[in-house]
Amino acid sequence: MMKKKRPSRRGMAKNNQVVIVGRIKEEFSFDHKWKGEEFYVTTVAVRRDKDSVDTIPLMITKKMKDEKFSGKEYVRKKVEIIGQFRSYNKWGNDRKSHLKLFCFVEKIDFVNLDVDDKNEIFLRGFICKKPVYRITPKSKSPISDLLIAVNRKLGKSDYLPCIAWDENAVSAGIMDVGDCIEITGRIQSRMYPKDGEWKVAYEISIIRMKKIEE
Repeated sequence: MMKKKRPSRRGMAKNNQVVIVGRIKEEFSFDHKWKGEEFYVTTVAVRRDKDSVDTIPLMITKKMKDEKFSGKEYVRKKVEIIGQFRSYNKWGNDRKSHLKLFCFVEKIDFVNLDVDDKNEIFLRGFICKKPVYRITPKSKSPISDLLIAVNRKLGKSDYLPCIAWDENAVSAGIMDVGDCIEITGRIQSRMYPKDGEWKVAYEISIIRMKKIEE
């Protein structure tokens, strides 16, 4: 069983901080340009346990990409990342808006291959949709799905799907829209079939949570 760890608070933001150690899976590709700044994306593979790996999307500025990776072989190299888990709506080829989730990189450095993988997140935000409580059909375990709004600068918010298990699921199931909560956990990826092909979804698996009285 995995040992549960509290996220490192080095450079910890007040309400949204991710710390990841994993291997870069592929080369950076251009994603979009905003206010003259170019942004690039890739994914990093982080081992969850001996049998499974989470693939987490990263977004980085062109300036940071050029400073850290220009002229270097970086695919399959191990890096440590500090950043924020963010969301934005992107229009797809089907002319529909899709919620995109990614880790926005604030700091990234190469580390030795023998450094343990890490996947830790801290959030403080508000429940913006009534949690959905259910019981799994096989294990009969309680699960709650939550959507958390986390504020950031310039009046923006990130809308982040979370999943709570067991006692946390029971607690989340009786919470209301507008409740403020703090969460520690990990970012996880999962595959699901849709329209004849496999898609990937991302969510935050909650390890600890508490309601904050403001």
